[in-house]
Amino acid sequence: MEQPDPLTPQEIAAMQAAQYGETGQPQTVKVFGILHVLLGAYGVFGLVIGIIAMAGMNPFLAFMPKTPEAVAQMEQQAAMQKEMLPATIIGTILSLATTFLIIKAGILLLKRRRSGLKWSNRYAWVSLVGKVFGVVVMILYTYPIMQKTMASTSGSAAMPAAMESVMIGSLVVGALIPFLYPVLTLVLLNRPATKEWFASRPE
Repeated sequence: MEQPDPLTPQEIAAMQAAQYGETGQPQTVKVFGILHVLLGAYGVFGLVIGIIAMAGMNPFLAFMPKTPEAVAQMEQQAAMQKEMLPATIIGTILSLATTFLIIKAGILLLKRRRSGLKWSNRYAWVSLVGKVFGVVVMILYTYPIMQKTMASTSGSAAMPAAMESVMIGSLVVGALIPFLYPVLTLVLLNRPATKEWFASRPE
């Protein structure tokens, strides 16, 4: 019986790399793949709601009572949205880019492709840029406008100190928490062992 030709060192290395890619997948790759897709789907939902709100088609307004106080509050919100429209448009564009990147990265991670790491890194950096932009908008636009609105609502020229502290604290916490996921993406998916596994996967 004729024996097959012996495998070359290159063929043996390729087989070993393929076997390692199948059996040695880090759990972080699968976890981030699932999280990427879920967060991307949530991002799509948020973008739809944001675009509807920007267009002034908030469906919840129909259920609000038409009292003078409610009408005044709606007018204040409309004025605030109009004042922040340029920043909102830029933020929406960054959100569109981030949502596209995270969904693409998630799909590639679930397919165990090498390019999943590249697209995850792209998502993380674009997301961090967007988060920094959000902090700048909060400092320059959101906080001063909210301060003015709440002061006018309370009928005082200055906002009560306790109310101001709560508002600042909520804004700071709300601005910092979104930084965690892209930072974790960069740290955990770029560990040496994980990058070595990605190197064994097809593009």
